[in-house]
Amino acid sequence: MYRTRIHIGYRTVKSALAVTIALLIANLIKSNMPLFSALGAMSAMSRTPNDSFTVCRNQLVGTVCGCVLGCIFLMIFPTIYPPIIGLGVLIMIFIGNKLKIYYSIPLSCVVFICLCLYDDGTALHYSISRFFDTSIGLVVSLCINVLIKPYNNRRRISNMMIHFIQAFPEYLEERVIKGLYPNLKPLKRILKRIDDEIDIFERQKFPKNPIRKEVCIYLRGCQQLAQRMYDELNIICSMDSTGMPSKQCYERMKQLGLTTKNISHFSCENPTLTDIVLCYHLNNALDAYEYLKQMHEAPDEEALEDIPVHRTHD
Repeated sequence: MYRTRIHIGYRTVKSALAVTIALLIANLIKSNMPLFSALGAMSAMSRTPNDSFTVCRNQLVGTVCGCVLGCIFLMIFPTIYPPIIGLGVLIMIFIGNKLKIYYSIPLSCVVFICLCLYDDGTALHYSISRFFDTSIGLVVSLCINVLIKPYNNRRRISNMMIHFIQAFPEYLEERVIKGLYPNLKPLKRILKRIDDEIDIFERQKFPKNPIRKEVCIYLRGCQQLAQRMYDELNIICSMDSTGMPSKQCYERMKQLGLTTKNISHFSCENPTLTDIVLCYHLNNALDAYEYLKQMHEAPDEEALEDIPVHRTHD
């Protein structure tokens, strides 16, 4: 018998809470359009507070632009026909592109169309009500996203870095010890995800942390070391012939726990150019691996205070 695991994340709970509070406020002030308060709350509940702020800005700009153009059209044209609405959409898109408010263009067009088709009151009343009610939902959602468990992907980055460190030895052993050419795409995908997550972390302002700048430098340093490991391995995998590692390189790999295989053939006293190139890039990869492991052993952000931050760019 299979059991279905139900997972409800923080963002789901915060979305429901934001909609509830926005509707309560709208009912309390006897809003004419509580629907837009709920829609505003839903749209602004993004993954991070920064993303929520961006959505709020785009929503407000889009609402204002659509309402302004709609009011102008209703003053110019007593009766709105479909070709006139199409003309307004064309003008709205043109203005949006000129103002470079690309993400607000679709909403601006929707608001403009709704305003032109609205027949239950004056255009000015609709514009003010929609802007006010939408603002309620946006503000509520932004406040909840900032104050209640704001997004923090620090642990996610750490777990992904651990996954990369644990996966690397198998690829290195397969190429250097076994003489095969592994597919490095899985490692490259992990690096891309780490880079994206660090970008998100660097842009966040919440939660407040007095050493956030140092943490960002530390994470970026780890990412750069992981990238160096991948680049050196990729160069080794791009060599036409496999080459032979020196005994020193092999002993170092064993010491770092990067291989458990026993080999008896090493590059001789007069190594070939291929052997020299292999050992050069292998040593670079081992240097980066060793230092990354040392850096990543700091279990808490407080431990970063003891890390020489400037060395992360070595």
